[in-house]
Amino acid sequence: MDLLSKAVIVAVVLVIIVVGAYYAFQKVFSQGTVTEPQAVALVTNYLQSHNPDAVINITNVTPSQFQGSWHIVASFINNPTTPCPTYLVYSFDYPKYGFVNRTDTIYTKNCTVYGLIGGTNYTIGSYPVAIVRSYSIGNKSITSYVSMVGYSNAVVHATYYPKFLFGGANYTKTWLVNYSAITSNQSLYAGISQVNGSLLFVYNRTR
Repeated sequence: MDLLSKAVIVAVVLVIIVVGAYYAFQKVFSQGTVTEPQAVALVTNYLQSHNPDAVINITNVTPSQFQGSWHIVASFINNPTTPCPTYLVYSFDYPKYGFVNRTDTIYTKNCTVYGLIGGTNYTIGSYPVAIVRSYSIGNKSITSYVSMVGYSNAVVHATYYPKFLFGGANYTKTWLVNYSAITSNQSLYAGISQVNGSLLFVYNRTR
């Protein structure tokens, strides 16, 4: 038997194995025998494969109302270090509805903070909200910096400080948002109040 014939036979066998494994996989999950770790891993891999740069965390897993399935809640932060990250909470009932998800909460999307921003009872509890809030305020120093380095080049991080000293003033419950870019020797910092999202200060620093 020549090499070509052997190669064809091997390829056919491999296809049969792969197809068989696929249908066995589908049968197992369609019968609802998926375990909690399997369900979590599959949902996480699905989200990550479609959004490789996203930060994904499974925040809650409970038995679903649908027998044999799991109710999985995941936080999803896309483009986490841009001036406008998207921050959502998804939920899945797997394997009942496969990878069809429901959006439970929208914290930020399209450079907008959703909720009671600016209200007396609003608290910024996450870095994506602090980042979007700092940029969406429209402060000229911030927007000019991003325009100068280019939106796609801006790298943004936010860190929470219970106490922060700046310019001789003491601030409490402050998010310090840092804008930088490899194309610039200047970094920009913005202080955002955790309590109501107000802009406290802005300053530049040479790196």
